[in-house]
Amino acid sequence: MTYDAVCLGPVPQGDGWGAIYRSYARMAGLMPPVRRLARSYFMPSALERWRDGAVFQYLGVHLFGRVIPTGGISIRRVTGARMAPYTLSGVSLESARQFFFRTCAFESAHFPFFIFLLVLAVMRYAQGQVDLAAENTLVNLAVNIYPIMHHRRTRYRIVRLLERKQRAIKDTETPSQLAKADRDSL
Repeated sequence: MTYDAVCLGPVPQGDGWGAIYRSYARMAGLMPPVRRLARSYFMPSALERWRDGAVFQYLGVHLFGRVIPTGGISIRRVTGARMAPYTLSGVSLESARQFFFRTCAFESAHFPFFIFLLVLAVMRYAQGQVDLAAENTLVNLAVNIYPIMHHRRTRYRIVRLLERKQRAIKDTETPSQLAKADRDSL
């Protein structure tokens, strides 16, 4: 599955995040190197695909995903909230594309803060303020690094789901078998 297979077609607009998607599309459309950079960054890497996403398991990202305040499974069960922006809304290609774009947008929102806190921690460490550098690193880990890894894991799962759907279509499985496989994978 390529990035284009997920991202071809109009940019999703009906889910409330359309302005962010359109700004990404305009920026990437104007500059082919930016488009290539975005493709290489947002698609799951070989490391993320290794052993069916084992790197995320080893780092505990799946556990973080259960308690993440903005949509973890455990949080949803306690609050009864649906938290639609953080949920795959259906089994269609369009809903998978929208969710893929949302994870890109959410990760992009965390990235500048990750860089800021990283630079701040390095500066504080260089100034001998090791305690503050450690504090910045821990905050960065909880507020930026793990959420970024969570979004990357989610995108990997979306791409894997779409790849399985493509293979199933080639193997001519019935629509009910496809829907069951989709539900089981999420």
